[in-house]
Amino acid sequence: MTPGVSSALSPAHTAWVAENLLRGVVPARLVATLVTADVPEDVAVREVDAIARSPVLAGAVPLAREARRLALILKLRREMAAQSPFSKEIERRGDVAPDEFFARYVGGSTPVVLTEPVRRWPAFGRWTPEFFRDQYGDVSIDIVDGRDADPDYDRHTPAHTRTVTMRAYVERILAAGETNDFYAVAQNRNLDRDALQPLWEDLALPEGILDAGRSKGCAALWLGPAGTVTPLHHDTSNILFAQLHGRKRFVLAAPTETALLEGAVGVYAGLDPETPEAAHANVRLLRVDLAPGELLFIPVGWWHHVRALDVSVSVALNGFVKPNAFDWYRPGQL
Repeated sequence: MTPGVSSALSPAHTAWVAENLLRGVVPARLVATLVTADVPEDVAVREVDAIARSPVLAGAVPLAREARRLALILKLRREMAAQSPFSKEIERRGDVAPDEFFARYVGGSTPVVLTEPVRRWPAFGRWTPEFFRDQYGDVSIDIVDGRDADPDYDRHTPAHTRTVTMRAYVERILAAGETNDFYAVAQNRNLDRDALQPLWEDLALPEGILDAGRSKGCAALWLGPAGTVTPLHHDTSNILFAQLHGRKRFVLAAPTETALLEGAVGVYAGLDPETPEAAHANVRLLRVDLAPGELLFIPVGWWHHVRALDVSVSVALNGFVKPNAFDWYRPGQL
């Protein structure tokens, strides 16, 4: 037994008393509640006092105080964000200058859809499944296969990764209809393959926002059938997500939606925003359908769930000209 910690109460009652003392609840209220749970009053008074005087509890007080302060900051940030006109709908812009992009959207942790930049890319209108089949059919790529049989398919991507030719994969996409069973995803790192390096000539990266000299590890090709789903998760970098062919539906939530940390595993939330339970989860969700030629900025830490509404070709880019590595941001691991 830890010195100074009572053992007369059950472990559950002891933990409950300690937690509420750290939350600032006065001892008299705790005693009254214990009495209603059939703990004798004299025992309740003695044990609550012993826990309150415990050096173990005293050591936890500064951490609890810090946690309460941070919770107040998050609550303030959440309530102020609710006053923004973009708290219910993501802003759409034609284009934005780099200085404003970093000041308003990166610095303000605010998603935005840009409707003009991708339409200037050579890839727009060219990158179709048939283009990849005809131009790169003999190239070997990695895909994720057998996802339907695994409820945690996205977390287990390495175990489901298979190597196929681009031609075979595209033919499978075109014949499949709607399915989530197979997908070429970011973790497959296909754009890092030497044989696909010519594709970079089709990407006119936004000057002043993305570093044109950075390619390997800074871009991901998403290629798959209608019906593919990436479950609700957050990234540890800012992302520009370009939709080139087909449509994708995004559901997003700010990092301040701390209810999503309940049941989170690593960077994955426990909530599925497509289920009825999502309507009662006390989480503010934003929804946007991304059309071909549109570019979505996803700030680091923002939760996002993605469903392909059509056969889809997309590129995710994170090679920003400013620091963009926040791997330490993993609250779901705490």
